[in-house]
Amino acid sequence: MVVHSAQTGERSALLDIALKTRLFTPDEAEALLGGTLDGLADGSLPETHQSVVCRAPAGEALGWSYFAPDAYAEDVWNIWWLGVAPEHHGQGVAQALLSHIEQTITQLGGRVIVIETSDQQPLARARRFYAKSGYSECGRIPDFYGAGDAKVILARSMTKVG
Repeated sequence: MVVHSAQTGERSALLDIALKTRLFTPDEAEALLGGTLDGLADGSLPETHQSVVCRAPAGEALGWSYFAPDAYAEDVWNIWWLGVAPEHHGQGVAQALLSHIEQTITQLGGRVIVIETSDQQPLARARRFYAKSGYSECGRIPDFYGAGDAKVILARSMTKVG
């Protein structure tokens, strides 16, 4: 597997991955993720905002992520999206993406990474993955995404102690 910066010509394949996760309707995927990819491509998002893709040796896009520095806290970064095509779950794609992101953020002086997700069952596997990767739940906001759908806030310090 190879992780690299997302390229303009990958937009369609990346949105297809987002749709395969069944976390978004086509309109939501287009507005949220398509808009982000467009902003990265046309330079309307700051250059510190990044999107990376994990590809199979044969070239197929397996997963991708979008991350950016927090607008209000120095040296804090947010992973806004990390998605893997369901047929590639359990193959190390998310770990490859997360490792690449963590290395990039650390090299840029990041000290904390924040991930926000839903408490709903379809994202239980993702929450377990983040916990195994060193992220701790540090808050919940009930009904944030809708009635009965809490926002779960996870964070990891990238500062080595001792």
